Amino acid sequence: MFCGDPDSSGYASCAEQEALFVIASLIPAMLALVLMVAAFATPAVRRNPSLRAQTLGYSLVAWCIAGFTIVLGALPPL
Repeated sequence: MFCGDPDSSGYASCAEQEALFVIASLIPAMLALVLMVAAFATPAVRRNPSLRAQTLGYSLVAWCIAGFTIVLGALPPL
């Protein structure tokens, strides 16, 4: 969503709303970080290569969602 000209009415509320997208991206980013740490630190996951690959795959998906949310929320107001 593009907020328009910074001098137009409603731009501040639009930019604040899009800032929520940036904050919302922290949720999948934290999930991705937890999954990545679990893939390398948890003994049960380290012993099973297929479970480790699955955990890292879910972590990658969460990183992609977090990145998309950051781009969606941070770039348009610039």
